[in-house]
Amino acid sequence: MEQRLFITLLFTGVIHLVLSVPRKYYLIQQGETWDNALAYCRANHDDLAVIESDDNMIDLQSEAQMQQFTSSAWIGMYNDINSWRWSLGYEPVGSITMWALHWEQPDNGMGDEVCGGIDEWGWLDASCGLLLPSVCFDDRYSGTDRYISIPTTMTWYDAQQYCRQHHTDLASARNQTEQSIIQGKISRFSWIGLFRDFWKWVDGKNFSTIPWMAGKPNNALGHENCGYLYDGQASSALCTDIRPFFCYSLIKKKRHIKVKLMSSQDLSDPAVQATILEKIKQKLKDQGMAENITAKWREQPDGQVFHKEKKIILL
Repeated sequence: MEQRLFITLLFTGVIHLVLSVPRKYYLIQQGETWDNALAYCRANHDDLAVIESDDNMIDLQSEAQMQQFTSSAWIGMYNDINSWRWSLGYEPVGSITMWALHWEQPDNGMGDEVCGGIDEWGWLDASCGLLLPSVCFDDRYSGTDRYISIPTTMTWYDAQQYCRQHHTDLASARNQTEQSIIQGKISRFSWIGLFRDFWKWVDGKNFSTIPWMAGKPNNALGHENCGYLYDGQASSALCTDIRPFFCYSLIKKKRHIKVKLMSSQDLSDPAVQATILEKIKQKLKDQGMAENITAKWREQPDGQVFHKEKKIILL
């Protein structure tokens, strides 16, 4: 029987992985303001404590129990009071603001005032669930006709949905001209497309996972924009209060993975290498590995990522 000789080229490369899991928590019992606690954690660890799962909470509570700590402590949550933006285009408000200073706005008076409206004095913050008339914007029209007063009372989110369905979006008051037109369309306090982020973690993610203490946040003292933890529940306080605090660090584990590929593509092409790397990272995540993975190809002494191997097959 005649045998045939086949030579197949295999390409071998090595991926350098850094896995940033899990979190290690540190209780600092020396009291500090929230800002000073933040600075300390970032200088000596990774950040003020971020708690995103039940496992995180268990690890943090284990640190507290080890130090026989039962009081309240700052964690890395805060009320993002300076994130005001417009619904249309998600555009930041910037330096031009027209708050109703006569009413000392914005004041977050009820502790959850993250939506904005307008009256004859200017902008006011309010709880998004209030039922108010609204002003829509429609880019199909021109001049003052672009602004449509909606007398039906709705929550801010329902007003946003209505305006987006029937027009373009809730109205923006980005300058004095737009402000004056909108004020001419209303007879009482009405919603416009002004809103901001609520409580979030210092890494930018929205606050969740931890239950609030009963009645919190209520901003009872005004400017209660920093968060602390007590008995597994979150609460708000003045950022100038003095409290112990929790820091955290990510435990980084390094791994190397050898990869063998048989490919007709040019594996020296950085774009091809990047595509292969993303597919491998996704496969790792699908297998339950941490999402916080950094990975890169390890270059050989000659600057190449892959080297060729011949595989001889007899058929």
